This record gives sequence, C-alpha cells and structure tokens, in this order.
Amino acid sequence: MDATLLFPLPEGMLIQDVQATETSLSLTVRATHPTSCCPLCSQASSSIHSHYQRTLSDASCVGRQVQLSLTVRRFYCRNRLCERKVKTSRLPRFVQPWARMTIRLSQHLQAVGLATGGRGGIKLAVRLGMQTSRQTLLRRIMALPDLPEESVLYLGIDDFSLWRGQRFGTILVNLETHHIVDLEARSPCRNRRNLDAATRLP
Repeated sequence: MDATLLFPLPEGMLIQDVQATETSLSLTVRATHPTSCCPLCSQASSSIHSHYQRTLSDASCVGRQVQLSLTVRRFYCRNRLCERKVKTSRLPRFVQPWARMTIRLSQHLQAVGLATGGRGGIKLAVRLGMQTSRQTLLRRIMALPDLPEESVLYLGIDDFSLWRGQRFGTILVNLETHHIVDLEARSPCRNRRNLDAATRLP
C-alpha cells in the first residue's frame, strides 16, 4: 500500500520509511525536487551542494503523534551577482523556513486555541494526538494576521501569562464573530515601588 495515501505530502516529497508505536508514528521523508529557486535572485539551479535533515512535528494520524525526519537538498546558486552562494530547497506550502512544525499542524493548533483557549486547548490537543503547551497555543493565535476593523457589540476580555509569569498579555475578542480585536503583550512591574507608581491615582 502506498504510504502517501495515509500521509498526503506535497509533490516532490517521498516517504522512505514508517515506524509505528502505540502512541506515535515516525516517518522518514526525502525531498526530491530536481531544482530550487534562490530566495534572493529567483534564479533556478540544479547543482546539488549537500543534504541536511529537519525534524518536524506533523498533524496527528488516528490519534497518534506524527514526527517527520525530512531530508532536504542544498543547491549552489550559479548567479555570480547573487550574494547567496548556497540555497536550501523550500517547501512553502508544507513548512515555513526554520519552523519545527508543518503548516497544517500549526493551523490545527490555531483552531484548537481559538475554540478552547490555553488550558482547555492542551487537553483537547493531547486527546487528538498533538503534543503542545499553553504557550505554543497562544503563540499560534498571536501569529494570526490582523482582520479588518469591524463593529463590536459584545466584547470578551481575558488576561494570560507567558514565560512562567515573566511576560503578560491581554486579549480582546468579538464574542459574536470570535475574531480577535486586539492582542497586547507586556512585562510585569519590576518591584513593589513600580507597581505602586503604576497604580497610584493622580
């Protein structure tokens, strides 16, 4: 049976091996794109420089956590005027550069975070086979693009903490559309004197 029927991947990616346990699935995947375009000069090249591996978390499958060991090619840039001499094959519809999770897993976590919030989202995500944390869910929500301005009749306000109490934030949500109206992060007052000064009435 073709493994790509269970684990759909973009064109140019080949599943080489699948290892399964009771709680997880590990896939060995190789990118097979024959060419790559330079992100600076956009010139295509087929001259392979080397290979490197990326470890990515992917969307769960039948309640099991999925981890990809992805081998990607590096190419020479043959444009003499380009500053970048070596470039890495990009997969813009599957994973962002330097990301540790696939785009579809990020979208799943965003949906869970918007529907349930931080603490409730952790329990639901783990139940669905997606290992995450409260901070990760909040970061996925904060990464969403801003929506156009809209009239707000019912406004929800909630405070949350990041980095174990070292950074705090406030979120405003339109309770009718469930759209985020505003999201602000701030640092706590350093000491009691700063707290008194911040709360003292004029």
